[in-house]
Amino acid sequence: MSILVKPPKRKLSDLGGPVDQTRRLSHSPYTSQSSHSHTPQVGEPAYAADAPRPRNFSTQSEHAEASHWFAPALRDLTSSRQSPAAFDSPFQAQRKFPPNASIVLTGIRGTGKSSLAVILAATSGRRLIDADRYFQQVTGRSRASYKKEFELPEYRQQEARVMESMLAEHQEGCVIACGPGSMERSGQTLLREYAKTHPVIYIIRDPQSIQSYLKAWNTDKVRRFLELSGPIYRACSNLEFFNVSEKGMADHAAPKDGHDSLELELDQRFQAITPFLTLKRLQRDFLCFVAFATGDATDLSNHNSSFPLSMQPVESRTFTYAVTVPISSILERDLDIEELESMADAFELKLDVAEPPSSHLGLDSGFADRISQAVANTRRNTVVPLIFHVESNLLVEHNVLRRSDAEYLKLVQHGLRLAPEFVTVDMSYDDNVLSQVIAAKGSSQVIGHFAASRAPSRGWDDPLYPEIYERAKRLGCDMLRLSQPAMTIDDNFAVQRFRDHIKSLPASLPVIAYNSGPLGRLSCCFNPILTPVVHPSLISEIQTKGLPCITLREAQQALYSSFTLDPLQFFVFGANVTYSLSPAMHNAAYKRCGMPHEYKYHQSPSLRGLNELVENPHFGGTSVSLPYKTESIPLLHSMSPHAQAIGAVNTLIPIRRLEDKALVSENSSLYMEKSRAGPIKALYGDNTDWIGIGNCFRRGLSPANAIRPSSTGLVIGAGGMARAAVYAMIHLGLQNIFVFNRTTANADKLAYHYNRQNLPSPGRDASAARPQVHVVQSLHDSWPANYKQPTVVCSCIPTHSIGGQPAPNFEMPGQWLESPTGGVVVELAYKTLNTPLIQQMRALSHRGWVAMDGLDVLPEQGFAQFELFTGHRAPRRLMRTVVLKEFEGEGQHTEQLQSRLENLEGRPT
Repeated sequence: MSILVKPPKRKLSDLGGPVDQTRRLSHSPYTSQSSHSHTPQVGEPAYAADAPRPRNFSTQSEHAEASHWFAPALRDLTSSRQSPAAFDSPFQAQRKFPPNASIVLTGIRGTGKSSLAVILAATSGRRLIDADRYFQQVTGRSRASYKKEFELPEYRQQEARVMESMLAEHQEGCVIACGPGSMERSGQTLLREYAKTHPVIYIIRDPQSIQSYLKAWNTDKVRRFLELSGPIYRACSNLEFFNVSEKGMADHAAPKDGHDSLELELDQRFQAITPFLTLKRLQRDFLCFVAFATGDATDLSNHNSSFPLSMQPVESRTFTYAVTVPISSILERDLDIEELESMADAFELKLDVAEPPSSHLGLDSGFADRISQAVANTRRNTVVPLIFHVESNLLVEHNVLRRSDAEYLKLVQHGLRLAPEFVTVDMSYDDNVLSQVIAAKGSSQVIGHFAASRAPSRGWDDPLYPEIYERAKRLGCDMLRLSQPAMTIDDNFAVQRFRDHIKSLPASLPVIAYNSGPLGRLSCCFNPILTPVVHPSLISEIQTKGLPCITLREAQQALYSSFTLDPLQFFVFGANVTYSLSPAMHNAAYKRCGMPHEYKYHQSPSLRGLNELVENPHFGGTSVSLPYKTESIPLLHSMSPHAQAIGAVNTLIPIRRLEDKALVSENSSLYMEKSRAGPIKALYGDNTDWIGIGNCFRRGLSPANAIRPSSTGLVIGAGGMARAAVYAMIHLGLQNIFVFNRTTANADKLAYHYNRQNLPSPGRDASAARPQVHVVQSLHDSWPANYKQPTVVCSCIPTHSIGGQPAPNFEMPGQWLESPTGGVVVELAYKTLNTPLIQQMRALSHRGWVAMDGLDVLPEQGFAQFELFTGHRAPRRLMRTVVLKEFEGEGQHTEQLQSRLENLEGRPT
């Protein structure tokens, strides 16, 4: 069933009769009274202020093809018609929006705009409004048939009235997909006005993917249309999202009827390489983008819950790092972006290339596209905040050239359209330039940036730096970054004094201050916030591209070598833990990060064995295995809200500063000192099992199975892991969860445990029904008639014999597997991989079922545990690789594991 909400068919009289278009628009709530358009002379096409003039663009035959595939506004670029509109003032983009403001998606055909609208509507509960369908509902005719029946001026008047009505009627709670037909002159004016209070997102894609989708023209012609259309779409939008195509995605032709099919890219019949999950990463990227860009704190928190460190501002943590990557390097060669980001706390994309010569006022369209694509590729492969930095001084043929105010402002403003978590502003530019950026920052934080080419006369004691600091505060910067080249080793001590002085000021601005160059590396090691570092693969470009002189691993090693941090010991604690793959996974990660920690087994027949760990002054934390996940709770000083809700812990962290009141607050474990030895005064408990299970749910759920109020989940088992699985489902947004267990009484206890808590659903609607846990009595029962078939399933029972009891060999009853879109099944056990349940679900993959096992869950919860133990990001791909290789080393499922090793992805979906 389509989730498209069709408006009721209306009569033309409801929108008013034919009136003069100019008079009609002047009273529109979305049209500025002062806005007006230049009327070109006969034969002179009109353009948006930053639109390029066509240069012998197309032949008549090409123009005819354009009529079929692209917007009338784009066709008019090659004609004498007065469209698109010429805007005589720059677009003042606004990026602070009212709660639940409707979101507009716009762009040419083939960019995936319609699929993104479906995804956003399905996951956010917004109504989906398609502009072309709305036009047909209102007028009783498609755009094409209306043009044939009426003269062009009358069509345009009607189009303006329909679009004005559509925007006026859907100001809240909607996703509006504007087709190219909405981009006539009047439509652009309406969108510009609408964008003052609503997100208007320009969707773009690479020419090859667009051409492959449309099956028309060739890639060069599509590229030329993108160059022409880009300035037009950017002139009436305030945000921009680049749709990165999936590798191996089976491309398919556009529908023959000439209309966008909203569900086309969700139709699993078209997806051959990775069935049902082809759009999964796109879904993740876009939903995170929208949540951040619109300031939706609830959605953003849900997306970030996979990584505990994401819940705490990066500037509030100690010894964090930003890996610096020049965009020139990304454009010149195929870099492994996930590897570049590994272990860093932020990814700084350094725009170090000049804009090509351009004959128009706006940013060169092709150049803007490349920047947007580089940002999108970065987001596709990273989990940390993005810093968008425009380099003000460029090295061109051994000469340093400074960007003009206009070029610098254009580039930074384009960066803001991409909604980075941070954007820098160069403090060497005038207040007028910086104020324009800060006024339009939206959800992004602004880092004031000043890099002295040579040290001032008095170095860090020079009055220049306090003046810059005060100016940054006055302008409204959120942070300040200062650097100068070190001339002597003493400069490193001077910058420390400067940082201490700033920190002592009341309501001080967070400051990043360090010395550049080889002599300045010492100061980089001890700068506490977002120290710029270089990845080893870019070391050869340090001199030519002005990159940092220290790697993250070197900076970490220096902290331990100088006794600033201490080596610690971590454990996996339980009654039978020698089979655990966690020590190998964590030890490999410590080594990669330059941390001299150790992760060991600690097996004990009783809970008293925990005393041996706590008495060790170098104890850093422990994973908790069976049977102590609930038994250890009475020994704890405090717990995370997640562990409290689940009623079990799998992670214990030492508390060495008990007097700190923050220790008992939410996410309190993140405030504890990391990598510091000493006497232990108490223990803090957390649970990452639910994170590992929940991440696998997210990875396995296709966009067609997006969680809705009617979605249901099923948990097999009633032990500690079943509790974590239920909590993961609640956090995912499921409102009805069913539990089956061989011993029904235990299933009843599990249901009572959650139903009595009345936990809120993570959705945006506070009035939504609270999650309910139900019990299924028998495998022979039909699925409850009043509920949809489950799309999220987790098996939490053993898959091997225990205590002489045979393996359960559990399979799902066929009558519980009737979901028309399939779903995801997670088998938590990994001692045996090809369990009967896994085999059963893989045999049903053609129906949309995705099976995942314990080797998927273990690294996911391990990433979160690594962050809780160390306060640093985990090298995700490495940890996944170690788990698979260690398991493969036991001689099990070699071929299957080899395939998984070749298709690793570190970022969860």
